[in-house]
This record gives sequence, C-alpha cells and structure tokens, in this order.
Amino acid sequence: MEQEVAFVTEDKWMREEGGRLDATDRALLKEASNNGRVHVRVINIQEMLEAMRETEPKKYRSFQKEMEKQAGKRVTFEELVELGRKADERMKEFNEVVSPMTLGQAAQIRQWRVGGHMTWRSVAKAAFSENYYRYPGPTSNQIMGMALCEKAAQLFGENFREAPWN
Repeated sequence: MEQEVAFVTEDKWMREEGGRLDATDRALLKEASNNGRVHVRVINIQEMLEAMRETEPKKYRSFQKEMEKQAGKRVTFEELVELGRKADERMKEFNEVVSPMTLGQAAQIRQWRVGGHMTWRSVAKAAFSENYYRYPGPTSNQIMGMALCEKAAQLFGENFREAPWN
C-alpha cells in the first residue's frame, strides 16, 4: 500500500491507537481508505495545515483557493464570525439537552471516554442507548458526544479538550 491519505479530526481517540470507534467512525475511515486500498493517517487540523504549508506550499495555496471556491467566494471576517455564532448556537442547544446530567452519568461518560477510549460519536451513541439524553437526529452525533463529554468533565472540574479527556 503506497498511497496515503490524511483524515483530519480533533478527536483524540480517532487519532490514537486503542480508541473505540463507532460504526460511523469506522465507515468514514473505510471510505477514506478506499476500502482498504489506501493507508489512512489520522491527524488534527493544525498538523494538516503545518505539514501542507511546509512540505507542499503550492498545495497549501491550492487548498486555500479550494476553500474559497467551495464557499463561492473569499470568506470575510464577518462571515467567519457568523459561522462561529451558528456553531455556538448548536453547541448551546446540545448543552441544554445534556444539562440534567447526574454525577453517576458523568462518571460513566468519563469511563467510556477516558478509560474506554471511546470516540465522541461512540460516547453519544452509548449515552443515547442508556437514555442519558433524547434528541432527534443520528444517535452517534459527534457534536453531541462533545457536549456530553464537556458536561461530564465540568462535573469533575476538568476540561474535555485536555488530558485525560482528549
């Protein structure tokens, strides 16, 4: 297998060995690997941009142009702020859904994520299966998993974006 593709995520347990992936996580990686014909290297956004800028400056510039093309135009600062605002609204919505979390539920979520190395999607699916929350949409929603981990970490005085959570 000579070809390699990068799969970019901020989820520690998608990047590090030993993570317990959800079926959706596995399907995404399988698709990225072209059904096993291409090696997939899982990295975070910063690693992707740094590697691209340093080793392939033309590709980096091309990537910037492609992002502009997908957006249909150069994204302005105001538009970035608006996108951030919309993302914040979704996270606030999910935070409200998980706000009644008990300490016992938080302990189980911490065990799944920290001890069990579950991805955010896997945490969301497991929590949904245990009736920890109800929300229409896919049960293995990555952002919902992040909201669950954020609330659980807060109950322990921790930060879900830092070790040992991520």
